Amino acid sequence: MLKSLAIQNIALVESADLVLGKGLTALTGETGAGKSIIVTALSLALGGRAEREYIRHGADKAAVTATFAVGQMPTSWRKQFADAISDGVLTVSREITREGASRVKINNELASLIRLKEITAPLAQILGQHANQMLMHEENHLLFLDRFAGLDLLREGLAEIFAQWETSVAELRRTTAKRDQLMRERELLLYQKSEIEKGNVRVGEEEELLRERRILDSSRALMTASSTIEQVLSADETAVLTQLRFARKELDKMAAIDTSLEQQAAELADIDFRLEDVRRFVEQYGASVPDDPSRLEAINLRLDELYALKKKFGGSEESILAALETINQSLQDRPDTDSLIADLEAQANQLGTEYTGKATELSALRKRAADYLRKLVVKELTDLAIDSAGFEVDLMYQEDAGGVILDGRAVRPFAHGLENARFLFSANKGEPLKSLVKTASGGEISRVLLALKAAEKKNADLQQTLLVFDEVDAGIGGRTAVEVGKKLKKLSESCQVLVVTHLHQIARLADHHLVAEKSRGRSGRATIQVRSLDANAIKSELARMVALPDD
Repeated sequence: MLKSLAIQNIALVESADLVLGKGLTALTGETGAGKSIIVTALSLALGGRAEREYIRHGADKAAVTATFAVGQMPTSWRKQFADAISDGVLTVSREITREGASRVKINNELASLIRLKEITAPLAQILGQHANQMLMHEENHLLFLDRFAGLDLLREGLAEIFAQWETSVAELRRTTAKRDQLMRERELLLYQKSEIEKGNVRVGEEEELLRERRILDSSRALMTASSTIEQVLSADETAVLTQLRFARKELDKMAAIDTSLEQQAAELADIDFRLEDVRRFVEQYGASVPDDPSRLEAINLRLDELYALKKKFGGSEESILAALETINQSLQDRPDTDSLIADLEAQANQLGTEYTGKATELSALRKRAADYLRKLVVKELTDLAIDSAGFEVDLMYQEDAGGVILDGRAVRPFAHGLENARFLFSANKGEPLKSLVKTASGGEISRVLLALKAAEKKNADLQQTLLVFDEVDAGIGGRTAVEVGKKLKKLSESCQVLVVTHLHQIARLADHHLVAEKSRGRSGRATIQVRSLDANAIKSELARMVALPDD
């Protein structure tokens, strides 16, 4: 239960201290008097979004402090947040600055915004135009059903399993795709390995083949040149060796007479011997020069093979052999994706089975809750002056051949479960049920929201919860307003209710009455004040609301 709310420098409120009691509290005031600012301040204390524009003009910061009596909260909640509770009281404060900073304190200890939201979530709910807007979007209807049935924790747990399942399946897809890619890469590596090994490359082979090809290309020219050299050296009497040997004989004769010529005679004999060696070599070379067109063709084919390998693997025989070594290493380093895929498949199947079990359990609970909610809402709407109301929760499923089997059919799984929901509504007897968001008026939407909250109260323990209804009376009046007031009064018997209203039919039923008033100070600036009314003041305020003169 909210005991007090202190506000400083929020919008037009310079300072306000609200004290709230049990039961129904009405907050009234002229249009524009600042009633919504009080709701905004409470939202900040509960962890709502903070904007610098909330800070009163001329102030450096704004602050709000809320004090809750939590002695009757569930034991599990009190144990969880025991460090933040003092003598059955929880005090939370929020401060925002012009620089955009936001500071949170829980019992005067600094805390995170996440912790503030976590600790205050079960303490208060604000139901206003935002809640009406939520009800006007069908994607939110399942949230209303789950909240009514107390399925929030089961739904959150299912969402966590679904996220893990999705992650596992995605990882399985990625790994399977990677395995397929690795298999293609392996096939390519094996092909390249076979190609290089079949080529039987060795360093220096190309140079040898090129030399041999040059010889084969010029074999006839080499044989002709060899024959020509032989003729020049020894073919006839005019040949070099014949003339040399004639000169050698003459020089030998001269050396026999003059021994000083013996050295020259020996040198000439050596030239003769060496020239004869050259002749003999040329003769043998000419006889050995190959003339083999088939060998030349084989060399050209082999060179083409080497050129192709060089082009693919780096441009040289050395790079081809280095590529083979790299390929062999890569083949050895291939990861064992098959075992990883097997593990991921097992994990995905386990999570899928776990999800299916919890999702089907949640579906069964939702079906029972939907029927119960239908009965309660119809009754509540009757109390709210929609006597012939029709209401139903339509649970919808998407067919999915690869989905989860539910009642003999395959449906698509979602993080929130196997179904979506929408509220069907009819305000008049004999009219078919249609989508609430397409058929209900603003006043009907407000009453459906109140009926949902009253139904939730009957189905869950809201005794310690503050329910804030911000202009839930929009679009209604007369008898309907009376019935809405009675419903709020009845609701306040089991939980604390604060209603911001323009209707005297609702305000007159309140146990406590606050009024927001706008005035101008000495500086001329507008200021909003909130004060608690006594019996006489309440009478005057109700008179203002029905436009009657004060007694």
